[in-house]
Amino acid sequence: MTDTAVVPTDLATPADGPPLASWTRRVIAALLDGAILSGATWIVLGTRSSEPSLTPTFDLGPTPDDPVAWSTSPWLVGLLLAMLAVQGWTGATPGKRVAGVAVVRASDGLPIGFLASAARVVAHLLDAILFIGYLRPLWSPRKQTFADSLVGTLAVQTREPPAHPWFARFRREPSAVGSTVVSVAALGLCVLGVAFSSTQTSAGSEQETDVPCVAGVESVTASVDSTRHVQTFLDRRLWVTRSSVEPAQTALSITWTWVDADLGATRRTHEIDLLDADGEVVSVIEQELPFDSPAVLDPMRITPFDLSAGGRDWTVESRLVADGVLVASCTVSQGDWDSVHLG
Repeated sequence: MTDTAVVPTDLATPADGPPLASWTRRVIAALLDGAILSGATWIVLGTRSSEPSLTPTFDLGPTPDDPVAWSTSPWLVGLLLAMLAVQGWTGATPGKRVAGVAVVRASDGLPIGFLASAARVVAHLLDAILFIGYLRPLWSPRKQTFADSLVGTLAVQTREPPAHPWFARFRREPSAVGSTVVSVAALGLCVLGVAFSSTQTSAGSEQETDVPCVAGVESVTASVDSTRHVQTFLDRRLWVTRSSVEPAQTALSITWTWVDADLGATRRTHEIDLLDADGEVVSVIEQELPFDSPAVLDPMRITPFDLSAGGRDWTVESRLVADGVLVASCTVSQGDWDSVHLG
């Protein structure tokens, strides 16, 4: 009498089906699908927005740096649902098609359907815990993630899985030409996804607007110009150009023209104080002026970071000082600053 070893059904590889897909192929497929979703997000919402994913992690929610959540866009929601449907009914998303991977039911090797496809993505959150589940196919006998085990799916190496039962009667016999056309179309989508998910060129532009610097101490030997500088950025990927959602970099510069009547002064300085709403000095900038003849001084720029340190209702005081004696001064208030911006 001969003993026969029985392999548990949940560990067996389908005898007459395609081989299980390698972990490397699955990673490539996930990266390509991620590029498609990332590129589409940039086209629809621009940069610094959260992105949908078929392999979610715990950092997909909007952050303070994300102006818009992807779920607010019907286009992106529709794209994600379409990719889930394509995976559920054909076995493969565009990225999986290119990588030669299909997701099928472990029980019969057929495509898993839309609901199971969606449930598998949600179950991937379990895989995202320390990424252990995403690494599990490296040692699992059936190369399954936790999501695969929960939903009852396998990732197999094929570009032609059996038809979903709903569409089996409409499917023709696979042909080399038809398979190639579908694969080329999937590759085209992946190439576009990679191109649109990475920045090709970016450019910035700066606009200048005069801001009132209200005179404190006036002098016939000095005059002042104060300017609001707003930098905006453009992002270009392939033939599409979008305004960046990077917050505008808004700085203040103060430029004095000082006709020094007292050439005997040994020390001349341009001093700037940034004050908060309570009149407390939060930042001091000082520029030594070595000239001994009429000159246009170098602009003194107060950066967006410095201005933010002043909080709401900040005030900037600018002074020209010769040997400790105040020659001229002026003040820029946030109220005047905002009126220029809104005007």
